[in-house]
Amino acid sequence: MTWNNGYVSDVSYPVTFYAEQSPAHLGFACMLSGHEPVALDKPFTYFELGCGHGLTSNVMAATHPHARFFASDFNPAHIVNARELAEAANLENMVFLEESFEDLAAGKITDLPQFDFVSMYGIYSWVSAANRRHIVDFLKRYLKPGGIVFINYNAMPGWSAASTLHRLARLHADLHPNGSAEQIDQARDFVERLRNTGARFFTANNSLAPYLEWFNDSDRNYRAHEYLNQDSGALYYADVVREMAGAKLDYAGSAHLFTNFPELHLTPDQRRLLETIEHGVLRETARDCILNNSMRQDVYVRGVRRLSPARLATWMGKTGLALSRPYVPGTVKFEAVGDDNEGMNLLYTSVLDALAKRPHRLSELAALPAFEGLHASALLKVASMLVEFDRVAPYFVQTAAIDPAPAHRLNMELARLSETSDEYKVLASPLLGSGTTAGLIQRLVYPFAAQLGKDLDVETIARYIDSVVEAQGAPLMRNGQPIESAEERHEEIRNTVRAIIAMRLPIWQQHGALGDCTPLLCTAE
Repeated sequence: MTWNNGYVSDVSYPVTFYAEQSPAHLGFACMLSGHEPVALDKPFTYFELGCGHGLTSNVMAATHPHARFFASDFNPAHIVNARELAEAANLENMVFLEESFEDLAAGKITDLPQFDFVSMYGIYSWVSAANRRHIVDFLKRYLKPGGIVFINYNAMPGWSAASTLHRLARLHADLHPNGSAEQIDQARDFVERLRNTGARFFTANNSLAPYLEWFNDSDRNYRAHEYLNQDSGALYYADVVREMAGAKLDYAGSAHLFTNFPELHLTPDQRRLLETIEHGVLRETARDCILNNSMRQDVYVRGVRRLSPARLATWMGKTGLALSRPYVPGTVKFEAVGDDNEGMNLLYTSVLDALAKRPHRLSELAALPAFEGLHASALLKVASMLVEFDRVAPYFVQTAAIDPAPAHRLNMELARLSETSDEYKVLASPLLGSGTTAGLIQRLVYPFAAQLGKDLDVETIARYIDSVVEAQGAPLMRNGQPIESAEERHEEIRNTVRAIIAMRLPIWQQHGALGDCTPLLCTAE
């Protein structure tokens, strides 16, 4: 048995950030599903299993300097990158470990604390059954009572057609041992040749279309990690519930927030059918059949505690929403299955108009005229949809000043790395205790905004960014097409810089992401 235990290790996993793993998002998911979250206004502990290059954990550590963060990965190339980023930002509360799930579960790291949060992204259905048992043993050993676990996995029945793509790619790779990068390209070409013969598997499975498009177009390193691991597959919700029970974990809800409200994603007939099913596991499996779920993002708790109406009201006073991207009035409309879309869109607009001025606590938003006479669940539904579509992000109100300096240092390092690479696509937000997606030009503008405030010279910034883009050799796109001429490219960059200063800078200021304190961050409650 090799050290990688059948997992792809000869090509690096892409650098990724997932806001779903943030303590605020997980606590908010618990609230929406009616369960007690973990308080974030006092020191807490967090562990990420299978952290890859560690970007998510580094962002979380930078935005929670009062907490302790640990993360592990078995790939030494990933860990050295993660540590270098943490060291460059001087994140003293971040520890990266090069360890297997087996050694972690066995307690071979003797100084690990008990954890309030354990998260894993892209791990559970991509590893062997033995490694899943090690993960459960780790949770049993180290998760605190009341602790929260985030786990996502390829899910049945929606992944059933894609499972054949995985088997074809794996069988083809076994016969062509040329390294994972070449293997996945060769497997893609083989699948395409098979498809072009008119093979009935492809013509009879309409649900394959998005997987085939992704299989052909996505980053090949990502495809290799998705399709070439020996033990990758998909799991039924019932399987995961049973395995998590081995660590005394109960299912608490979905990190896909809007799916915690059946009226937002199910028809009346579908809801009525599910209401007749008393058995929770069967009911959730039936929902997966209705939705043809191919991936689940689940939240588990060790010792679920239901929220009373009084406790929910207390948490609504401790939880808030802030814009995560610029908002132009009149541009946001959503449609939900079986709901009053016109009425709901009035509520969306009311919330976004308020957040355009400043972040608000949920208790403040509930007092808006649009919510008069409505149950608290109306606001929670609106919040879940706005978070799901990346219009807003949740945050937990801190009772003491947050030091924004670690996040500021991390953002400066992310901006520096962006001079040579477009991998680190996030900026840390002290207010959110998380990060927000940031394109290359945004990250390159950031140091000017952080150091100069509003005294920004657009032309100087644009010339600098133009030189970076040219050195990286990646085409600058407009309306899906590459910009060919240097003059047009410079004009596009200049216009983008102006837009960032006008629309993104206010959001960075609200988030405390520029290194200076916002009132929400610096004033004790």
